[in-house]
Amino acid sequence: MKKVLIGLGIGCGVIILGSLIAVFAGGAYLFGKVKDSGAIEAAQAVEKQSGQMAELNKAYPFKAPADNEVLELEEARLATYLSVREAVIPAYKLHEEKGKAFQEKYGRGDGSDGKAKADLSSTMEAVNLITGLTVEVRTAFIDGLTKHKMSPNEFQAITQTVYASMAADINAQVNQGRAKAVEMMEKQIKDLDKKLENANLPAEEREGYTTMRAGLQENIDAMSGGDTGEEGALSEASKKAAAANMALLKKHGERVKGMENAALDALLLSDSGMVMPELEDTPESAD
Repeated sequence: MKKVLIGLGIGCGVIILGSLIAVFAGGAYLFGKVKDSGAIEAAQAVEKQSGQMAELNKAYPFKAPADNEVLELEEARLATYLSVREAVIPAYKLHEEKGKAFQEKYGRGDGSDGKAKADLSSTMEAVNLITGLTVEVRTAFIDGLTKHKMSPNEFQAITQTVYASMAADINAQVNQGRAKAVEMMEKQIKDLDKKLENANLPAEEREGYTTMRAGLQENIDAMSGGDTGEEGALSEASKKAAAANMALLKKHGERVKGMENAALDALLLSDSGMVMPELEDTPESAD
């Protein structure tokens, strides 16, 4: 079975590569290719960066909030956080464009989609994309943290806080909408009850109103007894913190807009820093 490398997420593009290096029997030849690609130096750079990030955590210690508690953001630190995040975007965007071009050229990588079939050369190109992205983005990240005296731990805590605050805001809006819907249906039930009190109501109308009432009550029961997010619900203090955070995020709306990027977060905050593809089997080619 041949293998393909899958899953280098760069923005909205996903690079799909072909022909895992193991297909090639020449170990020494392969090692030379890997060495020439700069992958070994990049791996050493990533290891060095991990050490630099550990030193930043020591230099600027930060205590994250307890599980299921929301950190109340300070505006100055939020602005600093956004500055650090913005500093990595140019390098990330550059590699995002390279990734899109690579995907456009190779597609699935096995030639089945009419695009070029991946080979050792394209695999080395992919290695360069992965390592280049990792090293350059994290270099900008470390420079930004150092400049603004922020630790990776604080950066991660603020990232999680921003997402948690956004989620809490959406959940509050959903609950508010649910409450309004229940209130409206309860009013409709009262109106139906008044009609059903009429002893002279024709049997056909009574049956219709009764069916409508039962349906409304069923909906109310479902909305009241369904998943309201009680499990893992935020404390009152965290709800207040999340609301205050959302006010800050809206104040800095232009800078916050488009911040959500899971691939970038994984790249910046993963322990190793190297975002490596997964492996997936593909059918044997007829060669």
